[in-house]
Amino acid sequence: MNQIPTTRPVRLDVQVTVLHPDKSPAADVPIRVVLGTAGDWQAPTAGIALITDADGTVQLTAPVVLESRRRPVPSGFFARLMATREMTRQLQFGVTLEYAGRLWLSAISVDRRAGGASARLDPMRVFGRASDGRYTDDVPLHDGTWHKRLPTGKVAALPGFTVLSTTLDPDPTADPAGWRLRATLQQWEPYVVPPLDGRRDDTRRDDGMLRG
Repeated sequence: MNQIPTTRPVRLDVQVTVLHPDKSPAADVPIRVVLGTAGDWQAPTAGIALITDADGTVQLTAPVVLESRRRPVPSGFFARLMATREMTRQLQFGVTLEYAGRLWLSAISVDRRAGGASARLDPMRVFGRASDGRYTDDVPLHDGTWHKRLPTGKVAALPGFTVLSTTLDPDPTADPAGWRLRATLQQWEPYVVPPLDGRRDDTRRDDGMLRG
């Protein structure tokens, strides 16, 4: 990928919305938001820990560096064969959420194209916690889905949510000039451990990991 030098930090206004599987607001959900890749962004304490409010949202404002990149931007099937390079401004943001009794860090990149549209040109990455507590256990992506074997021996699809939308835009209301990031995540149905020895299904949560 052809990359040109990054620019100086800008003020970024962030709003992340979490929805239940039925798309109703998911209130009181613990979430950690990590902006950019500066510093140790995969540390368990990186970013800001928040709780979604009554309408399922969390908000924060922070300085970030938007990387300037020149990259292929296809617009359709045939365009993929002859994609031209276009200047974009890119930001990676991470969200740490619980699913299947574990915490997972999902790294999502969003590009603001020169033409004014936002696009996710890179696949999301999902990380579990390694033995040192950092989110460096890269969960493999197969056929569009991330899968991980849990301590129970069962394999779970991850990360427990679907990204419905992401936008990265200049913020005309900010003074000095800033940017806005908006993201909406829809939770999956809770992970249920298959019954063992005829016992009923049970959704298991690792409270020790959740406290981390």
